[in-house]
Amino acid sequence: MSDDRDIGWAAFGFGFGIWSFFLGFTRLRRKRLIENIPTSTVRGMAMGLVELIGQARRVKTLRGPLSGFDCVAYRYLVERYERRGKSGSWVTIAQGDSFYCPFWIDDGTGKVLVSPPAAELILAVSYEFRTGLGKNIPDNLMEFLNTHNIRYKTGLLVTSLRFQEWDIFPEQTVYVLGSARKKETDWIEHNDKLHQRIAELKSNQEKMKAIDDNKDGAVDGQEWSQAVAKLEQELLEEEVKSASQEEHADVIIGQGSETNTFIISDHSQKELIQRLNWEVIGGIFGGVVLTLVSMAYLLTRLGLVG
Repeated sequence: MSDDRDIGWAAFGFGFGIWSFFLGFTRLRRKRLIENIPTSTVRGMAMGLVELIGQARRVKTLRGPLSGFDCVAYRYLVERYERRGKSGSWVTIAQGDSFYCPFWIDDGTGKVLVSPPAAELILAVSYEFRTGLGKNIPDNLMEFLNTHNIRYKTGLLVTSLRFQEWDIFPEQTVYVLGSARKKETDWIEHNDKLHQRIAELKSNQEKMKAIDDNKDGAVDGQEWSQAVAKLEQELLEEEVKSASQEEHADVIIGQGSETNTFIISDHSQKELIQRLNWEVIGGIFGGVVLTLVSMAYLLTRLGLVG
């Protein structure tokens, strides 16, 4: 290994160790927040930061784009393995979510809408598939690839692809830590407004050109889905901002203005705390060790210490 390379790696380790150290303290604050905030009921919750545990119920029917599973919320990721010289890495070629669509959380005392945008999703992988020698791509994934105009062959060989999807299912128990705020939304009026905006988008050639991200002259399925999701999110944000502040107005859970903490998870509170414990230990103590080792190597390698 050349001098430049080993010194470069040591410098990278030094910087990464410092970053890990501060990330560990961020996770420590998150862990203490989860431990200290009491779990509320929907009926008894106050406005502001709240912790709720209940069953997820859908506002409208959703299906996972990769799996086809019925769900109340989803996120998906498609990656291609690309080689660069002697090394390689997974590169994202498609991703998306249903964050434009809220869902209910019902704890038995009542139910409240959860608006997923800006949430930190901590979910187990619901569906995963990776291409490989002798493995046929399932029909549902072939349909996704064709709909989104994603290349999956190099000559006669299928490229290395990885598909992952995370879902929240109807009636599944979920943990939500977010900010409760007043809102008022008439979903019939909401859908009418959304359909009107979609029609306006379709009739506006300049706006249609703007959502053609790859500039190939045609709006593919993924570009259209992203555009519709953006329209719905903008509409939802406008409705929340103009929501009635009357005493008996409905409530929505989302990211607050005073705190960025917003977690949606299928893990229990105990599991989340255990997970954060390991992240704290790895971040703080691992960061210290990596920083010190890298610094010692740099000092020795540069001849600054004997």
